[in-house]
Amino acid sequence: MKLSQASGKAYRHDKSAKSGQDRFAIYAAFVVFVIIGIAAFVLYKHRMETLNTANLTYVELKQSIVNDQGAVARVAVTVQVNAEDEGWLKDNEASMNVLFRKELTVVDVNTLREKAGIVEFQDELKRKINFQHKTDKVQSVMFTELLLQDQQGNKLYK
Repeated sequence: MKLSQASGKAYRHDKSAKSGQDRFAIYAAFVVFVIIGIAAFVLYKHRMETLNTANLTYVELKQSIVNDQGAVARVAVTVQVNAEDEGWLKDNEASMNVLFRKELTVVDVNTLREKAGIVEFQDELKRKINFQHKTDKVQSVMFTELLLQDQQGNKLYK
């Protein structure tokens, strides 16, 4: 069965028209996916910005080890401030590390075995950091690590 020239051209013309429609569908689908991707990104960013509802920021001071008459303590603390004070926190991190190490040298390690001693140390460190920097930006000092070991009896307290 032979096709005439006219019908062959018409057939080829229909094929190229159908091919153009297929490309349009691909382009349209691509544009829709790009728009959906942009919308998803904007929603994600907006939710991440509002995720910190408490508006707090933290910095962990360097872990320190102190040996007090056979009782060894490995301590790390985190300092909490408002989110708008994050720059101040980063600028003063080094001086807070120095003060933290200094305070560990004067604390009786055995007092850290009880909750009252831990709370007292946290409050004292908070007060001294605020006093040294002549501010009240530090809201809290929290223990992130506290390991106590009695070297004489090999007792381990966590």
